[in-house]
Amino acid sequence: MERQARRAQVLRHAKRIFARKGYHRTNVADIIARAGIARGTFYLYFQNKKDLFEELLQQVLTELSTRILRIRVGGEEPNPVEQLRDNLRRVVEYVLDERELTDILLNHSTGFDRDLDQRILEFYDRIAALIERSLILGIEMNLVRKTDTRAISYCILGAIKEVVGLLSRTPSINTTALVQEILDFGLRGVARPELLEAARRAGTDDPKAGFLFSHN
Repeated sequence: MERQARRAQVLRHAKRIFARKGYHRTNVADIIARAGIARGTFYLYFQNKKDLFEELLQQVLTELSTRILRIRVGGEEPNPVEQLRDNLRRVVEYVLDERELTDILLNHSTGFDRDLDQRILEFYDRIAALIERSLILGIEMNLVRKTDTRAISYCILGAIKEVVGLLSRTPSINTTALVQEILDFGLRGVARPELLEAARRAGTDDPKAGFLFSHN
């Protein structure tokens, strides 16, 4: 347990250094100085700086996986919309609790290390895959309209990255209100319901008019 605690300590201090200086300007000397350990101790836990950084990425994936729960229907289960709201709330709370880690992911500079750049892209691909699986399940449960799940998963991911960036730059934010806005946007967009319905009706006669609003 002491070994695991020391390893977690190194990760915690490295996360702060990465967030402040960026990945490329941080070196092992910075990390061991901040953690208060010998260089040899660092190499007991990690092969190098990149190995440590990849561990932080895995932490994010693991934490998100535990916070995004499968939507359940029937019986005494809560309304699906309430379950979606709870999923969003848990993700937003995690982002707020891990602002340093958020800064690392959003502010990573590409072009200096092709291997690491690929790792970052793979990280986002895995997040998009989690979103796509949720969309496919929603379609199967008749909660989500039929759509190009891969394309939409990246649309959602892009929106999430921008919202996360907002959270990381905002000292104080109304979490409940933000979660509700994200949920409303995901479920309804920004158009008034009657305008959407009129556009859909128009689309039955004019394919071009209904393109953006089609259910198919």
